[in-house]
Amino acid sequence: MKKFFFSAAVLLIAVASFAQTTISGRILSADDHQPLLNATIAISRSKSGELLTGTISDDQGRFSIANLASGEYDVSISFIGYETAMRRVLAGALNKALDLGKILLNASSVEIGAVDVRAQKQAVSAGMEKKSYSAESIISGSTGSVLDMMKSLPGVTIDQESRVILRGSDKVAILIDGKQSSLTGFGSQKGLENIPASQIESIEIISNPSAKYDAAGMAGIVNIKFKQSKKRGFTGDIGFTPGIGMLTKRKADLPTGMPSYSDNRKLTPSLNLNYKTDKLNLFWQSYWIHQRRLPNNEFSTRLYNDGNMTESQVAENRSQNHYNLKLGLDWNPTPNQTITLFGLYDYEWHIDTTRVWYFGNKNYNAPLRKWSFHESEGTGFTNVTLQHKFRFQQAGHELNSQILFTKGWEDETYNLRQNGPAPYPVISTDKTRVLAPEYVYLFSSDYVRPLPFGRMEAGLQGRMRHMPITYTITKNPQNTALIYNFGDWSRWDENLAGAYMNLIAEFTKIDIEAGLRGEYTSVRYQFAPNLYFKEDKYNYFNLFPNVRVTFKANSNNKISLFYNRRIDRPGEDILRIFPKYDDPELLKIGNPSLRPQYTQNMEMAYKYLWQKGSVYTSFYHKITDAYYTRIYVQDPLHTEITIKAYDNLGKATNTGVEAAFDQKVTKSWNLSASANIYRNTIFAHSGTIKFPVAQTYSVEKRTDTPMYAKLSSQFALPDNFRIEFNGIWFSEKNIGQGKELARGGLDIGLRKAFADNKLELNLSGTDIFNTMGIRQEIESEGFNVEYQNYFETQVISLGIKYKF
Repeated sequence: MKKFFFSAAVLLIAVASFAQTTISGRILSADDHQPLLNATIAISRSKSGELLTGTISDDQGRFSIANLASGEYDVSISFIGYETAMRRVLAGALNKALDLGKILLNASSVEIGAVDVRAQKQAVSAGMEKKSYSAESIISGSTGSVLDMMKSLPGVTIDQESRVILRGSDKVAILIDGKQSSLTGFGSQKGLENIPASQIESIEIISNPSAKYDAAGMAGIVNIKFKQSKKRGFTGDIGFTPGIGMLTKRKADLPTGMPSYSDNRKLTPSLNLNYKTDKLNLFWQSYWIHQRRLPNNEFSTRLYNDGNMTESQVAENRSQNHYNLKLGLDWNPTPNQTITLFGLYDYEWHIDTTRVWYFGNKNYNAPLRKWSFHESEGTGFTNVTLQHKFRFQQAGHELNSQILFTKGWEDETYNLRQNGPAPYPVISTDKTRVLAPEYVYLFSSDYVRPLPFGRMEAGLQGRMRHMPITYTITKNPQNTALIYNFGDWSRWDENLAGAYMNLIAEFTKIDIEAGLRGEYTSVRYQFAPNLYFKEDKYNYFNLFPNVRVTFKANSNNKISLFYNRRIDRPGEDILRIFPKYDDPELLKIGNPSLRPQYTQNMEMAYKYLWQKGSVYTSFYHKITDAYYTRIYVQDPLHTEITIKAYDNLGKATNTGVEAAFDQKVTKSWNLSASANIYRNTIFAHSGTIKFPVAQTYSVEKRTDTPMYAKLSSQFALPDNFRIEFNGIWFSEKNIGQGKELARGGLDIGLRKAFADNKLELNLSGTDIFNTMGIRQEIESEGFNVEYQNYFETQVISLGIKYKF
């Protein structure tokens, strides 16, 4: 019980509680710059004069003193026959190492007396630049995926396409252990719903990233840290998580003869092994997911200006298997070098089956059109990474380099069948197949140099991405439901080169971080000749600055000011010209002419800490140029078809207030709450969608003020039993050509530890009342659409894990 309360307190004050600093330097004679062996270094608290620790210099004059808690210290350097040198340092939370550099001692004939030291304990930096959450402290969602776990984090929401939303935007860069990864995408999001939460150590939310990070992600960065064993010898854990989803249905299925999946079974076994010695660390991480799912269950009601109405339901009944294996080693050939080599194999295969029947004017006995598809899709990648870390003699002085090669692939086959009266073919059977491999070559190098007052960071990055795509159509020779001819191949290439420099300075009353990143990008998109799109290529160079200033009034009050500039590049998946036919009357297609969007972020944040809690408040303003989103237009050649394509809409702004509160109410009750209210403005814009023929559209200026809030209560009960409740609520908000209606839900988590914490049981229930479905209302020229997507959000699962 005491361990739990201590962990909760650690979580409340985030980075500050973990602040441990190493101070290093080199002692030289001022006369000849020769190193002084056995010089005495003493660390004392300022003003009080309390001697805390000390050391002596080695034969090169170097010294290092580790594990200094946050505060202000006087460093006294003395050597017989030389004058004593004094240095005052601030050990804070931003820098784990401070390098005092070369300290020159002047010769003196005066005998050295006692050292007079003065001190005043200083505030700890509260980690205003990021928020870090330990996976062990999160109960609800812990038996599911990373996405399930992230639902309970303050300021984080998940949309219907399993994308992370920060402050109302899905333009979030996902990192794995601080680096971009093919597992989660380069400048995009994917795969998070397939990463088990049981393999995660912690999750970091970085709303205002510095120049050391790739410039993508205007909404911020989510850094997911995988577990790494620190114990010597053989360790590991084995787990098994059964579950069931979609226990209830929000809306009755339409009479298609193929109901949507419910009572969906799920099984997730996992095995993690680790063997660690002084020089070698071998690791193995693996899991398998076998489940039935309902990732999409969208009811559509189209209301046309002529008074007609059609209804349909797209229920993707999915059977899925997912395998993941990561294995590798860390080798320390010398005390100052670590070489890491690891490989990652990930493969996911699923089958989606559904019937989409269209009913007109509430007549459910005579469908206007019958459509069905059987999709077989396999996606995966192999990843090989070589990392080298070189540690210089000064503590915290490092050079980290990485070479990565990835081959990913997507193999998607749709078998389509249509049976409907004129003007549709009476019987048509077609097949489409997309084969999309992706090759990524990446090199990066990061240099960190500690300074007496902070650290300097600099680095280089180069990346090449190549995606040759094959698109094959097999048409029924008599009748076909496939209207358009797009060719049978495309090729997309993106090359990026970047460099950055970042400086972090930490003083008694103020912290300053300033950096600049430059990136050059070239893009080329080629495809088979067709009537609708033309090949495109372009290149650009941009600078991305960042500035953060933190004012520290005292140990409990801090105010930070932020500014940075970010970019969001459209990925190949939203540029792809080949349409998806899962709903033949809602044709989803890419836009190869789409351009990046740029965002300026400005923020002021305040954090107040007290003994049993904290409050964090931020005011932010974002200005986005060339903002892109989905646009709905009606196909003028086939009026029953709606086109859903991306386009750049010009300017948009986002201004908001975010607040988070934590309080240890009693010994057994922790309470936390967060809320975000923001004002979105999409300025009036007119544009042209070129497919299937050029047609203009217009979007009026739209402004709304949505809000979302979370309330979490965690209770510690006797016998290592914990329970957590998370309530989530989202207000109505604007989307591109309409609005998304309000919704809310409740998650529950229970955890029980046995056998001296070696055996752990976790019971999680997400959206237990099945109320988190998405409802949207779209207004366009000639028609209105109501979407109700009651996809699977309700999941109950039990996780069993044994540590050895």
